[in-house]
Amino acid sequence: MTVFTCASTGQSITLLGEPIADSGEGKVWRTNQNGYLAKIYHSQTPERVQKLAVMIAHRPKEPNSHLNHISFAWPKSLLKDAQGNCVGFLMPEIKEGKELIDIYNPQLRKRLKLEVDWRFLHTTALNIASIIEAIHISGYVLGDIKPQNILVNDRALPSIIDTDSFQVRNPVNGKIYRCPVGSPDYTPPELIDQDFSSIDQTEVHDRFRLAVIIYQLLFGGQSPFAGKWIGAGKDPDTNDRIRQGLWLYAPNSLIQPVERIIPLEIVHPEVQRCFLRCFNDGYKNPNLRPTAGDWVKALRLAVNELTICGKVDSHYYSQTYGKCYWCDRSTKLGIDIFPGVVKAKASAVVKSTPQPRVINHHIIGNLLQTLTGHSSGVFSVAFSSNGQTLASGSSDNTIKLWDVRKGNLLQTLTGHSYSVHSVAFSPDGQTLASGSGDKTIKIWQLTISTTTGNSSAISVNSISTTTNTSNKSRNNISQKHPTTNPSISVVPGLAIGLLTFMLTPILTNLLLIPFLNSGLYWVIVFGYLGIIFLILIIIINKK
Repeated sequence: MTVFTCASTGQSITLLGEPIADSGEGKVWRTNQNGYLAKIYHSQTPERVQKLAVMIAHRPKEPNSHLNHISFAWPKSLLKDAQGNCVGFLMPEIKEGKELIDIYNPQLRKRLKLEVDWRFLHTTALNIASIIEAIHISGYVLGDIKPQNILVNDRALPSIIDTDSFQVRNPVNGKIYRCPVGSPDYTPPELIDQDFSSIDQTEVHDRFRLAVIIYQLLFGGQSPFAGKWIGAGKDPDTNDRIRQGLWLYAPNSLIQPVERIIPLEIVHPEVQRCFLRCFNDGYKNPNLRPTAGDWVKALRLAVNELTICGKVDSHYYSQTYGKCYWCDRSTKLGIDIFPGVVKAKASAVVKSTPQPRVINHHIIGNLLQTLTGHSSGVFSVAFSSNGQTLASGSSDNTIKLWDVRKGNLLQTLTGHSYSVHSVAFSPDGQTLASGSGDKTIKIWQLTISTTTGNSSAISVNSISTTTNTSNKSRNNISQKHPTTNPSISVVPGLAIGLLTFMLTPILTNLLLIPFLNSGLYWVIVFGYLGIIFLILIIIINKK
């Protein structure tokens, strides 16, 4: 049993069982500290100890703390042996994560029985870009971005491991601790065959690596540099293609797509532009490659434009492409990398029931839409059953209906005379109920239609009625409180007032004669009158 000491807390850290990972520089072990692993180096150097100390002192902000998720296995504390020498570090354990290649590779997904669709892969790509953006903002360069260093859970939330290989810059004295390793097929052309231990990298180099990872996620694990070689001489390997800027969509490319290659045109136009900027413009000028933040913006648009196929429940496609590519590919090649349950046609007698599938998609709390239009506070919102329409009730006395996908205002409903405090759709989405401070509930009949350009239009009929005091129908859905007849309450009020006016002097003289010559007289008089006035108000209100 091997025991070390945690440098930050002084606690004993015991290594448990056998190592769960072994690399050229060290081994990873489970520990007696629940939720934490230990990485113990084969040999330690003073520079590595200094690098770890900087990382521990300057941890990047966790972008997914609100989701109770660990986005990177960052060093938490140094570990020391009995002689006080640093031997490694303690880091959080990433649980229930699959290597990225298991997520994007169709054959591995099938073998592991992972239910992953194209939307899940888009969301994973978006989340990876968001995490890398947070790391770059803190001044770090990942250096060795590869599928083996990214784990993904069933919520499409990634975690980056092997963080001690990052390039680290000490923000106090500016000293740089370099990333000494890199991976073939992910190294930018300007760094191929270079000695990483002698190069100060920048986040511009990471931009290339990130683009390759995102391409593999969205295109079934294919490399952007794959394809049929049509040039003269020997077919260059992937690194040589990268070095020469040869990829499928390069100008005058010597690489042609084969039948199974998924075309670039199926993804959102903004995502297409990011790939072209990275591998075409960025080949000549690396600074033109899209940043991690650029990818976040493009992928957020792409995720919002995804729609589910009408035939297969696991197929998603971009609305900008206009049709389900995966259905067409399955028909043409007999290959479906997102197999699912075929939906029954509307005219079919037997209805097909899809098997239950649960895939949670998270976007790390990113803002999707901001809807403006109300002139006062919004008290209530509700989604329609299909998720395409949003109703909002406001203190401006109106209800607004919104197209969720486009963020457009469809219609403003007026009729309430006071703030609208609640709105709710019926299960079929064809009826809307609204409750207001004007003491009414109104029922609205909605007719939703699709117009040219796939936009929605809504026509609304109010089927709310008010109570008729001369004919109280049970069919009325909304009833106003009947108006009070003023003659019922005014007459008793006047009679009581006159009676009080006559009795007050008599009672005052009888009760207050003993106090006539003292200052207490007027105090009692006004107190007595106040009580009479209060009683009068209570009586009138009860009437």
